Amino acid sequence: MDEMMIRKKALKIQERLGMRIGLSEGTSKYPVVKRFEEAFNALEVVYRVGLKAFVLPYSLFQNIKTSTDLYKSYYGDLIRLKDLAQKYNIELAIHHPTLTDQPDEQLKLLSTIAGIINARIFVIHPSFYPRMPREQALKLVVYKLNEIAGSLGAYVKIGIETTGKVDELGSLEDVIDIVKRTRRVEPVINWAHIHARGVGALRSEGDFKTIVSKATQQLGKPWLGNVYFFFSGISYGPSGEIKHIPLERSDIKLEYLIRAIMAFSIKGTLIFDDPEKEKFIIKILDSLAYMVR
Repeated sequence: MDEMMIRKKALKIQERLGMRIGLSEGTSKYPVVKRFEEAFNALEVVYRVGLKAFVLPYSLFQNIKTSTDLYKSYYGDLIRLKDLAQKYNIELAIHHPTLTDQPDEQLKLLSTIAGIINARIFVIHPSFYPRMPREQALKLVVYKLNEIAGSLGAYVKIGIETTGKVDELGSLEDVIDIVKRTRRVEPVINWAHIHARGVGALRSEGDFKTIVSKATQQLGKPWLGNVYFFFSGISYGPSGEIKHIPLERSDIKLEYLIRAIMAFSIKGTLIFDDPEKEKFIIKILDSLAYMVR
């Protein structure tokens, strides 16, 4: 299939599904983008494949230590990143793996960056204080998120992602609780993490629909109009997540998620986090087209 056909098919699939589809953190050439030139190249790849979303890793911004750094040395790169994404109609997000391994000021700085580049969402794991009582940990997460929210641009929101290890804060229930107790925060459902946390919890189409129903009951039907999902293969054990693996080697089924999306008329963004990056998307295009027919 030539490049033009790939792009047309991908765009048609997204139109039928009602979801933007995107990649996480990089491409096959740069699996995790660490320099702005790599990020610019990644956006071009995303565009050529016909995808409409891209998640930037926090490592891209690790050299920006202060507001002075941001505006003196990197502002031009950030504006170019924003303009390129707008040109290609690619929705941006920033992902940070944890809430606490950096001082709050660094997270606030990332929030400011998210606003500058017009990111749709700044995604954070709430996985910290693993040995702390759940309610105490929740209170600290809520406090911290409300502090960070004050640094966000006019349209950026914080996304709290479900986590994959049993002993971590970050179950679906935890995430919904956090969202309801904070401002400008929304849930990010990582389906692989839910699957692993439940030691293989998502075995059928009905299991996916149950998660959607539970979230909708707590968050209301408007949530269905602008969700943010991650999907990938994953290996797990009694304690939950072990590592992310190629989807073809995992026992979680993409078809069940697609059916749930269509059954509930869900709209929003679906990010694939597969080691093969855009090559994985190209590989499954025909299967995806069949699922959304």
